[in-house]
Amino acid sequence: MALRALVLLATVVVAAGCSGASHQTKAGVGVARSLALTMQTPDGDDPDAAYFAEQVPERTGGRIRIVVDGDTYSSVDPDNELKLVRALRSGKVALAFLPSRAWERDGLPTFRALQAPFLITNYALLRRISLGPIGARMLRSVSRFGLIGLGLVPKELRRPLGRAPLVSPAAFRGARIRIVTSPTSVLDLRALGAVPVANLDAHETLAALEAGRLDGVESEAHSILSNSYESAAPYLVANLPLFAKAQTIVIRRDAFRRLSASERTALRAAAAATVAHADPAAQERAEIRQLCGSGLKLVDASPPARRALRATAARAYESIEGDPASRVAVAAIDRLARRLGGVSATMRACPPKAGASAAGKQRLPEGTYESTLTPADFRKGLAPENPKFPTPWRIVIRDGRWYTNEHPRFAGRYFVRGDQLTFLILTPPDHHNVREIVRWTYFRNELTLRIVSVADSGSRVIYTAHPWRRIDS
Repeated sequence: MALRALVLLATVVVAAGCSGASHQTKAGVGVARSLALTMQTPDGDDPDAAYFAEQVPERTGGRIRIVVDGDTYSSVDPDNELKLVRALRSGKVALAFLPSRAWERDGLPTFRALQAPFLITNYALLRRISLGPIGARMLRSVSRFGLIGLGLVPKELRRPLGRAPLVSPAAFRGARIRIVTSPTSVLDLRALGAVPVANLDAHETLAALEAGRLDGVESEAHSILSNSYESAAPYLVANLPLFAKAQTIVIRRDAFRRLSASERTALRAAAAATVAHADPAAQERAEIRQLCGSGLKLVDASPPARRALRATAARAYESIEGDPASRVAVAAIDRLARRLGGVSATMRACPPKAGASAAGKQRLPEGTYESTLTPADFRKGLAPENPKFPTPWRIVIRDGRWYTNEHPRFAGRYFVRGDQLTFLILTPPDHHNVREIVRWTYFRNELTLRIVSVADSGSRVIYTAHPWRRIDS
């Protein structure tokens, strides 16, 4: 189903992430050039990266096309984000969409304030930071690396997920918590009394949770859902955001200057539109609904416990504010938070199990479905093309299991809850335990799907380019 392992078009991939063409007709009339920019991102399934990729050709009249590459610096490598920062600095990569936490590992601490514990605890505050002067100052700091910051995109708040509820200082004390490799995350968890564990990929993390070698993770709803963490660690603290996450859109200054003035304006406008369009709160709500159906248990920390946790975490600020720029950012965010009221983003309780069971009784028509997908469909969806992709593409859905006619074959289990259909990928091994979620309607032998959460742009094309036609029963 997912197409992460596919190779990008050879005409697009070049050393610095750019390729272009212009020519003259036989009459000597110039034809406008076209330019493809490869945008590297560690989060290949990020819908906001896809939105930016859609906005650029729309705003440049097709003169610039963005190809999203989520494979080269994939999260299967715990050092992927650091390697991408260094590739940007060296000129190996021209354009990237990467987490703000990545920069401090290569000596740029300006974004650390976003991860200060319990400082950014609601989406209104995170949006004001991303759209306002605080975010703009942070983005300007990448100029010292020969880069231009185009946008700071708000993402889902990071929360504690545990095998047992992580709702008090006592619960955190000595708990082994997996973090995405980040010095500030290490600092935060240690301040809370936990033992931060880094350098684990998602599959290793799930195995460690199942085996009891980890007590929990700091994560977000999207990652929990994508990696099935809730199957081993079902307790998510609904009213305790630890810190924020944001993505930075950056381009090398030399690549940016080679663009025309109108193209540079269009790229900035596409980034601004992406920041404004991002809605992590809505995405979190949708994903929490899915997780509730998979056994997630939302728990609350009591007001005294939250106050105690905040007091315990305060010791992290001495190090964070040791950098002057971070100190200024923390103070500015704190003032803004006080003006906005400082309320934490709290998730609603999961619906009663009885309601979930009733919804789950709706039946999906089983059988063999096919869709005739063309290279043009993948190009339109800004997805990599595979010359070996089968035509027609087929999927068999029956008795709780599914498989396709791709090579290698994708197969796994599926779950239906009302109009929500979840595909759990079990093979091939490099996609093991990836979940893709869609909403379905069925009419006149056709299954029409709408995306909730999928692995990458290729999957998005497979699900939505055409309805799936049922060819048997």
